[in-house]
Amino acid sequence: MKDRISFVAVGQAGGNIGRLFEQRGFSVLYINTSQEDLDTLENAKFKYHIPGGEGCNKDRHKAKQLIIDDFDNIASEIDAKVRAELTFVVFASGGGTGSGAGPMLMDLLIDEGKHIGAVTVIPAPEESVKSHINAYECFSELTEIAGTAACFIIDNGNGEKICLNETFVDAFTAFLEIPEKHRSIRGNIDRAEILETLKAHGMAVVVSSGATESAEVIQALQSGVSAPAEADRAVKYIAASLAGNARMMDLEKAVGVPIDNFQTFNGEETICCISGLTYPQTRLDAVYEKVSENRELIRKNLAATRETGLKKGVNFLEEMDPPRKKPEGKKPQSRRDIMSRYL
Repeated sequence: MKDRISFVAVGQAGGNIGRLFEQRGFSVLYINTSQEDLDTLENAKFKYHIPGGEGCNKDRHKAKQLIIDDFDNIASEIDAKVRAELTFVVFASGGGTGSGAGPMLMDLLIDEGKHIGAVTVIPAPEESVKSHINAYECFSELTEIAGTAACFIIDNGNGEKICLNETFVDAFTAFLEIPEKHRSIRGNIDRAEILETLKAHGMAVVVSSGATESAEVIQALQSGVSAPAEADRAVKYIAASLAGNARMMDLEKAVGVPIDNFQTFNGEETICCISGLTYPQTRLDAVYEKVSENRELIRKNLAATRETGLKKGVNFLEEMDPPRKKPEGKKPQSRRDIMSRYL
């Protein structure tokens, strides 16, 4: 499976997660506008610095323009270094380089016929208002992209960043290893079913736990690394290697009845991936509220600053609306059409 799935890690946070995947044997291409950030990735095999980039200091527009100017070279690097059946773009939604470049890069690669998913990070409540503005704008773009594979969302509000990253990468890797490590006369999960689960459009959640009871597995799914799933019970696939008394029917009662489920059994741990979920609107509403609550205070502070002669302001969201619905109509017919939607 590690030959069929690869990662493109964009920005510093993406690089930190990508490094964990590379240490577990996956092919990873690190892309950054900051050479200094790339230099911290010691012994990384494939690194690419976008020409003209000196870091984006949380400026999403700057990251987008750099991707547009250099997309042909970036696409060539991906094809040459990490070409795979399914590629995940890894980035933080609250930063500059990854937040700005991630969704547009996914859109452009999908337009080339590639299967592209995402691993992204949503900022913790105590992080800056600018991080929340970037995250809201990033998800507004990400949720509009048709044809994405699974999108895994690491929620920094659920714990310490490094631990969350490691827990997610361990669970994701354990899920891919199910066909080789977990086999049972009661049923098996093959590689094709793993890939089918990961190619499903929408949010996905993966956990690896020593839980042997259904209630414990459900608790792990609801309070783990990922942003919580919505209560609308929309789900496409549930794939799990179940241990002890954990049962698929209990999972379905808790998260919703999928189009299909895949299951096998083992005596040590429960590993479960659920895909095709709706994006976490409740969590994104909290991001919206963080920006909304602080908007007037920061505007007042900026007004005071302007009185001293400083003219430059902060790039607040122009419209404080929920993420837009996917537009009706045909898919953009040219690369220029796609790029123009992000600038």
